[in-house]
Amino acid sequence: MFLKKFISTLSLGRIKFLSYSPILYGLGATIATFHGEKFNLYYFILGQITVWIVHMMTHFYNEYYDLDSDTLNEYPSPWTGGSRILPKSILSHQTSMRLAVFTTILSIGLSLLMPSFEMCLICWVSLILSWGYSAPPLAFCRRGLGELITSIVLNVLTPLLGFFLQNGNLYIGRTKILFLVLLPLAIIEYVRMMVMNMPDRDCDSAVGKDTLIVKVGMNRAIQIHAMGMLVAYLSLGFMYLYSDVPPVVLLLILSTAPLGFLTTIWVYKHWQDRQKFFTVPFWASTHNALAALSALVGFIICCPSGYLLQPETHLKAFSVYLYLAVFLYFRWADSRRNEQEIVGWETESQQKQGL
Repeated sequence: MFLKKFISTLSLGRIKFLSYSPILYGLGATIATFHGEKFNLYYFILGQITVWIVHMMTHFYNEYYDLDSDTLNEYPSPWTGGSRILPKSILSHQTSMRLAVFTTILSIGLSLLMPSFEMCLICWVSLILSWGYSAPPLAFCRRGLGELITSIVLNVLTPLLGFFLQNGNLYIGRTKILFLVLLPLAIIEYVRMMVMNMPDRDCDSAVGKDTLIVKVGMNRAIQIHAMGMLVAYLSLGFMYLYSDVPPVVLLLILSTAPLGFLTTIWVYKHWQDRQKFFTVPFWASTHNALAALSALVGFIICCPSGYLLQPETHLKAFSVYLYLAVFLYFRWADSRRNEQEIVGWETESQQKQGL
């Protein structure tokens, strides 16, 4: 019984998405130290735990405040429509709020262990924005701002925390490199979040949850998605010509472009077909993660000679190993669930035709 509740709690916290934030956090830490500066293991672990707790807190609040929309969602996928723990009454909505409050308090406590006020401030801003993503009175995701807030927290504040915890000083050159690399990744995150909200647009609209997709409509959303993807990869050419970002990093990020543009085509072609669109959010999330992983691996490759043999290198690359493990497991699990869901839809369609 306890094990079942524990697994349900992890599912409610949507742990499959927790493999993404360590990539951005590790990217910030790696950029801070890729010239060979001393790596601080204690602060690296402290920051990673803090990022994870805030990330999970966001999901608990989101599950609680999105219950109305998730309950109406008859065709969720493994990547959209929530965890399904609350609509199926596996756990109560009060449990989700208790977990949200607990992780909020824990996040505040962890932020107080940060070595400077600036780092505490990054944690507090991340905490407020993450809470406000779903919770009123801010409820950013219901005002068409959810994509923007997600990009700011995950693709700016999270790597910035990793950067400061290892660096401690605002070195202009390295800070410039950090923000330049984060630019295309933040844009990719933004359009990926649009894809995540596309399948839920009808039930979101029904409960007054005005996501960006609901506000602008699908046709305009598809245009924004395509333009964002194009701008993200065109920015790599600008960085190659006018910045000190290592070419290896830019080349590795560029290598993810085919999947990005394939996702764009799938969004355009299949948004009206529920069955064909079923796996698009998964591939959008995969592309998003691979772009960030490419940047991280690129900076690790650019580290000084012999650096790859040092243990700290593999600690920074731990998110690479974690993501690969999570990807393989959930891809296997989701493929089985996809088959069951699609069979269910086909059966329902046949029943309706028979009536």
